[in-house]
Amino acid sequence: MRIFLVIVLSITIATAFAADQAWVVPRTEYGHPNLQGLWTNPSQTPFQRPVALGNKSTYTAAEAALLEENARTLDSARKLPLDPDRSAPQIGAVITTQADQNFDIMPIAVARVNEEFRTSLIVDPPNGRLPSLEGAKDIYAEWSDQGFGRYDGPEIRSGQERCLNSGGQLPLLFTFNSIDGDNPLRHIQIVQTEGYVVILSEYFSTVRIIRLDAEHIDNQGSKWLGDSVGWYEGDSLKVHTRGFRLQQSNSFLRSSAQMEITETFTRNAVDELLFSYTLSDPKFYSRSVTAEVPLKRMEPDQKLYEYACHEGNYSLPSILRAARIAEAKP
Repeated sequence: MRIFLVIVLSITIATAFAADQAWVVPRTEYGHPNLQGLWTNPSQTPFQRPVALGNKSTYTAAEAALLEENARTLDSARKLPLDPDRSAPQIGAVITTQADQNFDIMPIAVARVNEEFRTSLIVDPPNGRLPSLEGAKDIYAEWSDQGFGRYDGPEIRSGQERCLNSGGQLPLLFTFNSIDGDNPLRHIQIVQTEGYVVILSEYFSTVRIIRLDAEHIDNQGSKWLGDSVGWYEGDSLKVHTRGFRLQQSNSFLRSSAQMEITETFTRNAVDELLFSYTLSDPKFYSRSVTAEVPLKRMEPDQKLYEYACHEGNYSLPSILRAARIAEAKP
């Protein structure tokens, strides 16, 4: 019986390996690798590696399993009803969105690339962290140095708060950690035509139109999401983007007009896509940064929804009005 089971197991593994080896990247009608569909990054792996892990780039299978079990436990706890008799927040405390997060789907899995359980999305530098230059200031810090206060006008508020952009330079560069829940920041749709690739991000319903085999347009000024041109290399789509607006700098990833990003989208399985990118901005980082984000195809019954932002319509005027009232007080 043992010999029989060993033989069956060996045949199963060999068959699965052969099937995997025989899989060929599908092509579009134009001969390009077919990357189309709805994709998501369902992992809890953070953008930057926790400092305590140093150069430890991967977890063991046991360590990854423990992290996933902890995430399941946390997810179960936060689904419980909030205590209706809980006390009011302390004066000056930050009001969280816990009630909203309790309805989110918590990402459980640890990001897995090339059969490795990754400790961070950043894979280079070796410590998995941004090589930030000390003292570098983005546009918001420069405005502050010039004497502008946080509530002086709408321009000094973030683009995300004003409903102008999703808060990041490009979709999928970083994702919130497991405590923040599964944000629509994780979900995209890719559509390919002969001369363009369109990437729709569910978060803020952001649309990127990437020109294929084209040159960057000079002297057009900076743009939200920058100016993107793409080309195909083998089974991958490569995209180079530059010309970002200064106001896209954020707490996750500070940036200037010098930021450039090269992305690579590679179909590596029937329902898997590897998204990797290398970014540089000599004003803020001492060297380039490379990250890898494994994507999974969304389930057939899932779809993208319109993500409508209204903070810029309602909250921002209220914030500025309150600031003016406070200033008028004797």
